[in-house]
Amino acid sequence: MPRLRLALCGLMIALLSACSVNNTSNASCDFVRGTNNNQSMREASGHDTGSADERQEDVSIGFLSVIFGGISRALSSEHSSDGKCV
Repeated sequence: MPRLRLALCGLMIALLSACSVNNTSNASCDFVRGTNNNQSMREASGHDTGSADERQEDVSIGFLSVIFGGISRALSSEHSSDGKCV
């Protein structure tokens, strides 16, 4: 498990080190969107108990959103953003 965390941190640093405020803004918005969408889906399904495990899952989904959002923008060469995080 420590290797997985180290690999994820390394990947996030690589994606965020593009020296661009826009990339950092996109990454933070990806995180917010990921956590918000996961929480909204859980609340809509009626499974929201507010436990620490659920909040940890939201954070994990947020980090995955950062990773996949950066990769998808790099592959599609999409540089525009709507300016809204949520």
